[in-house]
Amino acid sequence: MEKTATATKALFLFIFLVSAYSTNAQNFNGRLILGINGSQIDGDGMSGYYKPGLVAGAGVRFPVNEKLSIGPEIMYSMKGSKASFDQVTKFGYPRIIYRLNYLDLPIVADYRISGGMQVEGGLIYSRLLNSKLDNGTNLGFVNVPSLFKKSDIEIMLGLKYEVFDNVWLSGRLLYSVISTNALGINQLNNGLIGGTSRGGFYNNLLQFTLSFYLFGNKSIVLAANQATVPALQTPAKTF
Repeated sequence: MEKTATATKALFLFIFLVSAYSTNAQNFNGRLILGINGSQIDGDGMSGYYKPGLVAGAGVRFPVNEKLSIGPEIMYSMKGSKASFDQVTKFGYPRIIYRLNYLDLPIVADYRISGGMQVEGGLIYSRLLNSKLDNGTNLGFVNVPSLFKKSDIEIMLGLKYEVFDNVWLSGRLLYSVISTNALGINQLNNGLIGGTSRGGFYNNLLQFTLSFYLFGNKSIVLAANQATVPALQTPAKTF
Protein backbone atom coordinates (compact mmCIF):
# COMPACT_ATOMS: atom_id res chain seq x y z
CA MET A 1 0.00 0.00 0.00
CA GLU A 2 2.81 2.43 0.86
CA LYS A 3 4.55 1.82 -2.48
CA THR A 4 1.28 2.35 -4.35
CA ALA A 5 0.62 5.60 -2.46
CA THR A 6 4.16 6.82 -3.20
CA ALA A 7 3.82 6.05 -6.90
CA THR A 8 0.42 7.76 -7.05
CA LYS A 9 1.71 10.91 -5.35
CA ALA A 10 4.73 11.00 -7.68
CA LEU A 11 2.49 10.63 -10.74
CA PHE A 12 0.27 13.50 -9.60
CA LEU A 13 3.36 15.63 -8.92
CA PHE A 14 4.70 14.86 -12.40
CA ILE A 15 1.36 15.81 -13.99
CA PHE A 16 1.27 19.01 -11.93
CA LEU A 17 4.78 20.01 -13.02
CA VAL A 18 3.98 19.32 -16.66
CA SER A 19 0.75 21.33 -16.41
CA ALA A 20 2.50 24.22 -14.67
CA TYR A 21 5.19 24.39 -17.36
CA SER A 22 2.83 23.92 -20.28
CA THR A 23 0.60 26.85 -19.34
CA ASN A 24 3.51 29.19 -20.09
CA ALA A 25 5.21 27.26 -22.86
CA GLN A 26 4.64 27.72 -26.56
CA ASN A 27 5.84 24.22 -27.39
CA PHE A 28 7.21 21.12 -25.73
CA ASN A 29 7.95 17.50 -26.43
CA GLY A 30 7.35 14.26 -24.55
CA ARG A 31 9.38 11.10 -24.56
CA LEU A 32 9.48 7.56 -23.22
CA ILE A 33 12.75 6.51 -21.61
CA LEU A 34 14.14 2.98 -21.31
CA GLY A 35 17.59 1.80 -20.29
CA ILE A 36 19.91 0.12 -17.83
CA ASN A 37 21.82 1.09 -14.68
CA GLY A 38 25.23 -0.08 -13.57
CA SER A 39 25.26 0.77 -9.88
CA GLN A 40 27.28 0.59 -6.69
CA ILE A 41 26.93 1.97 -3.17
CA ASP A 42 29.92 3.97 -1.99
CA GLY A 43 30.57 3.11 1.65
CA ASP A 44 29.38 -0.51 1.67
CA GLY A 45 32.86 -2.03 1.45
CA MET A 46 32.49 -3.15 -2.17
CA SER A 47 33.39 -1.36 -5.40
CA GLY A 48 32.56 -1.46 -9.09
CA TYR A 49 29.40 -0.95 -11.10
CA TYR A 50 28.51 -4.65 -10.97
CA LYS A 51 24.83 -4.38 -10.02
CA PRO A 52 22.70 -4.14 -13.19
CA GLY A 53 19.17 -2.79 -13.14
CA LEU A 54 16.32 -1.56 -15.27
CA VAL A 55 15.39 2.10 -15.60
CA ALA A 56 12.16 3.17 -17.32
CA GLY A 57 9.90 6.19 -17.35
CA ALA A 58 8.80 9.31 -19.19
CA GLY A 59 9.67 12.97 -19.43
CA VAL A 60 8.95 16.27 -21.12
CA ARG A 61 11.04 19.28 -22.15
CA PHE A 62 10.13 22.94 -22.57
CA PRO A 63 12.37 25.39 -24.45
CA VAL A 64 13.95 28.28 -22.59
CA ASN A 65 15.84 29.57 -25.64
CA GLU A 66 17.37 28.19 -28.84
CA LYS A 67 19.90 26.07 -26.96
CA LEU A 68 18.43 25.38 -23.52
CA SER A 69 15.39 23.32 -22.51
CA ILE A 70 14.19 22.12 -19.13
CA GLY A 71 11.59 19.73 -17.78
CA PRO A 72 10.62 16.97 -15.33
CA GLU A 73 10.88 13.20 -15.62
CA ILE A 74 9.42 10.27 -13.68
CA MET A 75 11.51 7.10 -13.57
CA TYR A 76 11.45 3.64 -12.01
CA SER A 77 15.10 2.85 -11.26
CA MET A 78 16.70 -0.35 -9.94
CA LYS A 79 19.84 0.47 -7.95
CA GLY A 80 22.05 -1.24 -5.35
CA SER A 81 25.42 -2.98 -5.29
CA LYS A 82 26.96 -6.40 -5.83
CA ALA A 83 30.22 -8.10 -4.92
CA SER A 84 32.31 -8.80 -7.99
CA PHE A 85 33.52 -12.25 -9.01
CA ASP A 86 37.08 -11.34 -8.00
CA GLN A 87 35.93 -10.03 -4.62
CA VAL A 88 34.19 -13.32 -3.90
CA THR A 89 36.76 -15.77 -5.31
CA LYS A 90 40.09 -14.01 -4.64
CA PHE A 91 39.40 -11.99 -1.50
CA GLY A 92 36.82 -14.15 0.23
CA TYR A 93 33.94 -11.68 0.24
CA PRO A 94 30.49 -13.13 0.82
CA ARG A 95 28.29 -13.12 -2.30
CA ILE A 96 26.49 -9.94 -1.29
CA ILE A 97 23.81 -8.20 -3.36
CA TYR A 98 21.80 -5.13 -2.39
CA ARG A 99 18.60 -4.55 -4.39
CA LEU A 100 17.22 -1.03 -4.02
CA ASN A 101 14.24 0.01 -6.12
CA TYR A 102 13.53 3.72 -6.35
CA LEU A 103 11.02 6.08 -7.91
CA ASP A 104 13.07 8.99 -9.30
CA LEU A 105 11.73 12.48 -10.00
CA PRO A 106 14.43 14.38 -11.90
CA ILE A 107 14.36 17.99 -13.04
CA VAL A 108 16.66 18.04 -16.06
CA ALA A 109 18.18 20.80 -18.18
CA ASP A 110 19.44 20.05 -21.73
CA TYR A 111 21.93 22.32 -23.48
CA ARG A 112 22.61 21.93 -27.20
CA ILE A 113 26.29 21.96 -28.14
CA SER A 114 25.70 20.88 -31.75
CA GLY A 115 22.77 19.90 -33.95
CA GLY A 116 22.60 16.30 -32.73
CA MET A 117 24.36 16.46 -29.37
CA GLN A 118 23.39 17.83 -25.98
CA VAL A 119 24.82 17.94 -22.48
CA GLU A 120 22.39 17.52 -19.63
CA GLY A 121 22.35 18.02 -15.89
CA GLY A 122 19.85 18.01 -13.12
CA LEU A 123 18.73 17.28 -9.60
CA ILE A 124 16.85 14.09 -8.68
CA TYR A 125 14.57 13.37 -5.76
CA SER A 126 14.47 9.59 -5.20
CA ARG A 127 11.93 7.73 -3.09
CA LEU A 128 12.88 4.24 -1.92
CA LEU A 129 10.20 1.68 -2.77
CA ASN A 130 11.88 -1.39 -1.30
CA SER A 131 15.30 -2.61 -0.16
CA LYS A 132 16.53 -6.21 -0.08
CA LEU A 133 19.78 -7.94 0.81
CA ASP A 134 21.18 -11.31 -0.20
CA ASN A 135 24.17 -11.97 2.09
CA GLY A 136 25.22 -15.16 0.37
CA THR A 137 23.40 -17.59 2.65
CA ASN A 138 20.57 -19.97 1.84
CA LEU A 139 18.03 -17.37 2.95
CA GLY A 140 18.18 -15.59 -0.40
CA PHE A 141 16.88 -12.02 -0.52
CA VAL A 142 15.41 -10.61 2.69
CA ASN A 143 13.81 -7.21 3.28
CA VAL A 144 16.06 -4.71 5.08
CA PRO A 145 13.84 -1.62 5.46
CA SER A 146 15.80 -0.27 8.43
CA LEU A 147 19.15 0.00 6.61
CA PHE A 148 18.29 2.74 4.12
CA LYS A 149 16.59 6.11 4.30
CA LYS A 150 13.33 6.51 2.42
CA SER A 151 14.52 9.57 0.48
CA ASP A 152 17.63 10.38 -1.49
CA ILE A 153 18.84 13.45 -3.39
CA GLU A 154 21.12 12.91 -6.38
CA ILE A 155 22.90 15.11 -8.88
CA MET A 156 23.10 14.06 -12.52
CA LEU A 157 25.41 14.92 -15.42
CA GLY A 158 25.19 13.40 -18.86
CA LEU A 159 25.65 13.55 -22.59
CA LYS A 160 23.16 12.49 -25.26
CA TYR A 161 23.19 12.10 -29.02
CA GLU A 162 20.42 11.70 -31.61
CA VAL A 163 21.21 8.30 -33.13
CA PHE A 164 18.04 8.06 -35.25
CA ASP A 165 15.15 10.35 -36.06
CA ASN A 166 13.26 10.86 -32.76
CA VAL A 167 15.60 8.50 -30.86
CA TRP A 168 18.31 9.77 -28.48
CA LEU A 169 21.05 7.78 -26.73
CA SER A 170 22.02 9.14 -23.31
CA GLY A 171 24.82 8.37 -20.86
CA ARG A 172 24.45 9.72 -17.33
CA LEU A 173 26.38 9.73 -14.06
CA LEU A 174 24.24 9.93 -10.91
CA TYR A 175 25.53 10.40 -7.36
CA SER A 176 23.87 10.88 -3.99
CA VAL A 177 24.54 14.19 -2.25
CA ILE A 178 23.23 12.91 1.10
CA SER A 179 23.87 9.61 2.85
CA THR A 180 21.19 6.96 2.34
CA ASN A 181 22.34 4.99 5.40
CA ALA A 182 19.59 5.08 8.04
CA LEU A 183 21.87 3.63 10.77
CA GLY A 184 24.43 6.42 10.90
CA ILE A 185 27.71 4.53 11.26
CA ASN A 186 28.28 1.98 8.51
CA GLN A 187 28.51 -1.59 9.71
CA LEU A 188 29.98 -2.94 6.49
CA ASN A 189 27.47 -5.37 5.04
CA ASN A 190 26.02 -5.99 8.52
CA GLY A 191 29.40 -7.15 9.79
CA LEU A 192 29.83 -9.80 7.10
CA ILE A 193 33.07 -8.22 5.90
CA GLY A 194 33.90 -6.61 9.19
CA GLY A 195 34.78 -3.14 10.39
CA THR A 196 33.05 0.18 9.93
CA SER A 197 33.41 2.94 7.37
CA ARG A 198 33.44 6.70 7.66
CA GLY A 199 30.47 8.61 6.35
CA GLY A 200 27.42 6.95 4.88
CA PHE A 201 26.01 5.07 1.92
CA TYR A 202 25.93 6.94 -1.41
CA ASN A 203 24.24 5.68 -4.56
CA ASN A 204 26.68 5.83 -7.49
CA LEU A 205 25.30 4.98 -10.94
CA LEU A 206 26.22 4.84 -14.59
CA GLN A 207 22.97 5.04 -16.56
CA PHE A 208 22.45 4.42 -20.27
CA THR A 209 19.06 5.08 -21.85
CA LEU A 210 17.21 5.49 -25.12
CA SER A 211 14.63 8.28 -25.33
CA PHE A 212 11.81 7.95 -27.84
CA TYR A 213 10.14 11.27 -28.74
CA LEU A 214 6.40 10.67 -29.03
CA PHE A 215 4.47 13.94 -29.11
CA GLY A 216 4.92 17.68 -29.33
CA ASN A 217 7.88 19.01 -31.28
CA LYS A 218 10.08 16.22 -32.57
CA SER A 219 13.02 17.93 -31.00
CA ILE A 220 13.64 21.27 -29.36
CA VAL A 221 16.96 21.20 -31.22
CA LEU A 222 15.25 20.89 -34.60
CA ALA A 223 12.81 23.64 -33.72
CA ALA A 224 15.69 25.88 -32.72
CA ASN A 225 17.62 25.12 -35.87
CA GLN A 226 14.62 25.85 -38.03
CA ALA A 227 14.03 29.10 -36.21
CA THR A 228 17.52 30.29 -37.13
CA VAL A 229 17.13 29.62 -40.87
CA PRO A 230 15.92 32.77 -42.63
CA ALA A 231 12.80 32.39 -44.72
CA LEU A 232 13.35 32.20 -48.45
CA GLN A 233 11.90 35.10 -50.35
CA THR A 234 10.64 34.89 -53.90
CA PRO A 235 12.29 37.62 -55.97
CA ALA A 236 9.91 40.23 -57.32
CA LYS A 237 9.10 39.95 -60.97
CA THR A 238 10.03 42.84 -63.23
CA PHE A 239 7.97 43.88 -66.21
